[in-house]
Amino acid sequence: MRGDLKLGNYLLKKYGGVHRRILGNIGKDILKDVWESLVWKNPWNETSRVLFGLPRNWNDIDIATNITLMEFTRQKHSVTLAWLEEYGICGDWITVKNSTIPQAGRGAFTRRQFYPGEIVSPFPLIHIPYRKYLDMYEMKKDESGDFEATKKKVTTQLLLNYCMGHRESTMLLCPYGTLSSFINHNQTLVNVEIVWAEPKNSNHHPNWQNKSLSELYETSYAGLAMNLKAIREVREGEEIFLNYGDEWESAWKKHVDDWAPVEGAKDYMSAEQHNSEVGTINTESEALLKPYPDNVMIHVNLAFVQPRENWMKHWREGTLADFIVIEDEYTSECDILRRESDEEGNVWYAVQFNMTDDNAGNEELRLLENLPREAFIFFDKPHTTDMHQLSALRHEIQIPDSIFPEIWKNIKSSF
Repeated sequence: MRGDLKLGNYLLKKYGGVHRRILGNIGKDILKDVWESLVWKNPWNETSRVLFGLPRNWNDIDIATNITLMEFTRQKHSVTLAWLEEYGICGDWITVKNSTIPQAGRGAFTRRQFYPGEIVSPFPLIHIPYRKYLDMYEMKKDESGDFEATKKKVTTQLLLNYCMGHRESTMLLCPYGTLSSFINHNQTLVNVEIVWAEPKNSNHHPNWQNKSLSELYETSYAGLAMNLKAIREVREGEEIFLNYGDEWESAWKKHVDDWAPVEGAKDYMSAEQHNSEVGTINTESEALLKPYPDNVMIHVNLAFVQPRENWMKHWREGTLADFIVIEDEYTSECDILRRESDEEGNVWYAVQFNMTDDNAGNEELRLLENLPREAFIFFDKPHTTDMHQLSALRHEIQIPDSIFPEIWKNIKSSF
C-alpha cells in the first residue's frame, strides 16, 4: 500500500542514519542481531505490511538505504531473459471462450501447444483451514428490526465450487489470480493435473505442507501454490479439462438425477436473454402495467454521459459496440422516463440516474435525453441467477490422495 511503503521507506532511512553513526562503536554482528530482532523476530512480522516491505537480508540494508524501497524492490525482482527461460511460468497462456460442454457456460482454452509435463498455468492459492466459514445461515429480524443470523444452515457460499479440498479434511485451497476458475471438469477428455509448485518460481512454501490446520489458521497471508501440468499433448486452442475427482462426479450425477425446477422456472428469463430478445425498453409508467421480472434491472451505459456528438458518429456508422464498455462499473441503474420516435422512425429515450462525483464522492441526479436503445443493458440482480439457487450444486474440486498432506486430515471419510 502506498502509505505503508512511504512509512517503510522513512523507517529504513532513519535506521540507515543510525547505522552509519554508530557502526564505528558497535560491531556489525550486534547491529545485525538488532535488525533481525526488531524486524523479523517480533509479534507482527507476518501481519505488518510496513515490516514485510523491509529487506530480509542483512547484506541488502546498505543498498536499500542509499536508494528507495521501491527502487530496491525493482532491482531485486529484475531478472535476465535466461533466468526467465529457465524458471519463469507464463500466466497468460489461457484464454476464455464458450465451453465445448453443452450448458457449461465458459471454459478455459490454450493459446499455444503444450507437451506432457509442461506447466500450463500457475495456481496460486488462498487457504481456508476450516470450511465452516463458507456456511450461510438463515436470517431473521430481531426485536429492533435488524437482521441477525440463526443457527439454521441454509447453504454454502458459491466460492466452494471454485476451491479444492479433500474428503478427509476441512481444508479448502482456493485458486486466485489466473483464469483457472474457468477450467471445467471432464474425466474422459482430461488433459491437465494439479501438482505442488516449486518454490523457485512461485510463492509456495513446502514447509506449510507439514503445518497443522490450526497453525495455518493463524497465518494471515498466502503461501501455498500449485501448478496445472499437461498430462498429454494439448493442442493450441484446445479446451483445458481437469478431473475434479470421483466424489465430485458422483455428487454431480446425484444432483442431476434429483434435480427439479424451482417454482416459476418456466417464466425465468436471464439478463442475457433480455439483452438479446428485448427490443423496445418499457418506460416507468409502462413497467407498472407490465413489469420486468424481479431478477433483472436496467442500467444506462455511462459512455453516453459524454457530449452527444462523441457517440452519434459511432451510432451513424454502426460502430457503437466498439465505443461502449458493457461492464457493471461503467453503468448505472436508471429510470426510463419516456420514449419518443423521430420523423425517420428512430427511437430515443429520456432517462434519469444517480451518478457519483469521482472527486467529491457525492451522488448527483442526472438527466439524459435522446439516447438510443444501445445505451441500455439488462443486468441480473445479485444472487438471482441459476447458480445462486439453493438447489444448485455446491461441491469442492478434489485434491488427489497422492499429494494431499496427511497432517491436514481431520475428519473421517464416509465416501
